[in-house]
Amino acid sequence: MSHIHRSLLSNLAWVGLSAILLVLPATAVHSQTAPVAGVQRASRADLAGRLQQIESQLGASGLKGDQRARLTAERDAVRSRLESGDFKVGDRFVMTVRFDSSRVDTASVRDSLVVSILNLPDFSVRGVLRSELDEKLTQHVARYIRNASIRSSVLTRISILGAVRAPGFYYASPDRPVSDILMLAGGPAPEANLGQFELRRGTITLLTPKQSKQLLESGRTLEQLDVQSGDEFRIPMKRKMNWQLIIQLFFILSSLFFAVFQFLQWYYGREDQ
Repeated sequence: MSHIHRSLLSNLAWVGLSAILLVLPATAVHSQTAPVAGVQRASRADLAGRLQQIESQLGASGLKGDQRARLTAERDAVRSRLESGDFKVGDRFVMTVRFDSSRVDTASVRDSLVVSILNLPDFSVRGVLRSELDEKLTQHVARYIRNASIRSSVLTRISILGAVRAPGFYYASPDRPVSDILMLAGGPAPEANLGQFELRRGTITLLTPKQSKQLLESGRTLEQLDVQSGDEFRIPMKRKMNWQLIIQLFFILSSLFFAVFQFLQWYYGREDQ
């Protein structure tokens, strides 16, 4: 066999082995979609000002496609809040009612966006912002009870799925740290990856496990991450190497490579005869 042929076979051997080593370690690819920070308790004046600012930016030239899409989505969300309010059917809030004495009550938003308070006539939250809830509730109760005042805390309805002991739907206070969310679902399962989670809103990934790891260390709350009712936390499991699959793949690639190698060795050896 000539020196050139031996050199070619040697190079092929190194290329083949390198390819095998590169194929074995598989890595998952996640879409990187950063969450859009929102102010859940913004006043109506703040939202109106932000809407005007967005419309001014959209009217300017030079916006890229992704920037325009992001601003358009935010504009639609702000408009929806101003027109329809912040509450949906199934939302809950805890109220502290003060008149002769203090009383704590929990209200749930029912069909037609109404709630029941202290056996009083129903109160509609249609078009009401979170920042307006205390004032609107106090005005409603004051029609029937003198010197009454109300302070409320809106709960966020979230689903916690994945590697937890009791996956399901839960209500959490917006000022609760994200790091405490696992405890709502009975704590992590033994195979849970405690340092990561995925946050989804419908089909949109707001936070990937890689992004969430940094936020957990900062002690961010649900409200600071703009977690909204209906959002989904998914706790991943620790990655485990499937050694059986890896070994099978190694032998398949090795067999394929050495078959090609032997064929080339036979082919060039025949030419040298």
